[in-house]
Formats: sequence, C-alpha cells, structure tokens
Amino acid sequence: MPAAGRKQGERPDDRAPREGSTACELRPFAHPVSDALVLAAAERAERHKPRGGPGVMLGDVFAHMGFIYNGAATRQLRPRLDGLLSAGALEQTRRHGIKLWVLTSTGRRRLAQARRKGEAAELPESPQHRKWRHSRTTAGEQIEGYREELRALIDEAGALLGAGTQAHSDWWFCLAKRLPVPATNIGAAIYCLMEWPEPDDARSDIDDYIDPGDSNLDPEERARRRSLRTGRRHVIRGEIV
Repeated sequence: MPAAGRKQGERPDDRAPREGSTACELRPFAHPVSDALVLAAAERAERHKPRGGPGVMLGDVFAHMGFIYNGAATRQLRPRLDGLLSAGALEQTRRHGIKLWVLTSTGRRRLAQARRKGEAAELPESPQHRKWRHSRTTAGEQIEGYREELRALIDEAGALLGAGTQAHSDWWFCLAKRLPVPATNIGAAIYCLMEWPEPDDARSDIDDYIDPGDSNLDPEERARRRSLRTGRRHVIRGEIV
C-alpha cells in the first residue's frame, strides 16, 4: 500500500525514516548483493505476509534485506532484479494495480542450492521480529507514564464524585472520553511486555486476538474480548484532551 502522502505508482519515499520507528534501523542500500540474498528476502517476505497469495512488494524485499527502500536503492538493485527476471527466478505480477514480485520454482531451487553450498548470506532480523522488539521496548519506556495519566484521571473522578450534583455534566462527559486512552495503553503495554510471544520466523506473526483460556468463555464474551484486543500490539501514546 502506498505510504501516506504518496500516490500509487510514485517513486518510493527518499526521506529519512522517522526516529524511534522500526524503519530507523534499516541501513542505506549496500551494493552489490548476491542473487541468493535477494531470493532469500523474497522468500521470507512471502512467508511473513499477513494474507495468502503469491508475490510481495519490492519494499518488503528491501526490508527483509535490512535496507531502506527508496529510489536510489531501487536503481542500484535494478540490474540484479533484471538478471533474476531473465533467469526465471523471479516474476512480476499485479494485484489491484500494485506491482508484486513472485519467487518462482526456479528461484526456490536456486536458493536451496545456494544454501546447500553455504553460499546464501544470512538475512538480518526480520521486520516482524523487529516490530516485536520495538513494541516491548516502547511498552517498557511508556507504561509508567500511562499509569500516571490514569492515576491523575482517577483523582479527578474522585473530585467530581465529591462534588456530587454540583459538578457540571460536561465535566463527566469529558472525563468519560479521556479515561479509555491511558487504560487502553496500559493494556497494550502489558500485552507487549508479558503476553506477546516472540515471533518464530518460520511463519507469519499475525495476531488472531485469541488468548489461552478463551475456550472457557461463552461465545458472546469470547467475541467481546476479541473485539477489545484489536490493536493491542500498537503501543501508541494517546493524547489526553
């Protein structure tokens, strides 16, 4: 999907990754790279896709190689990609107007052969593992701030309760809007710190919103819990207004 602010079909963004994001750990493209590294990155990118179907975006291949995806990097990799296309190791296709790169059976055989010969360079940390690691770090850094925000709001609620009916109704409505933010962030932080298993690169790490013990819940409560868990892997500091 095109990045925000960039229309489909435009060149990849050349701006530096946002500080603190998982992308900030990516390196500028290092040329040259081996065919085996490109094929291994395409294979792992496809294995980690959240949805089925062949093909991955070129930006995903770069991310699995540990490189920043931009126009300059694409130009440097182009001869390697063209060679793999000519050799039948990669194919191009389109889905919903988006260009995808497909690792063919020929490419898989070439990759397997390179691995048997010890010629396939090891891929760096995968994007999904990097996201897990960053989420844990962010949760550890921010959870106490979320708790302080919630404590302050609870104190405010206590003051409103003490005022009884003298407290204007708008104050309660504003408080009701603000309370879910730190509460949700605390829940997300606890999940990222304590409950999110470390990803296994053998498969895609997709949150299905199912937890151990859900089978003991009745269907209605199980569905309610799954709905509440949406977004629990995103530790984002919400704005209290």
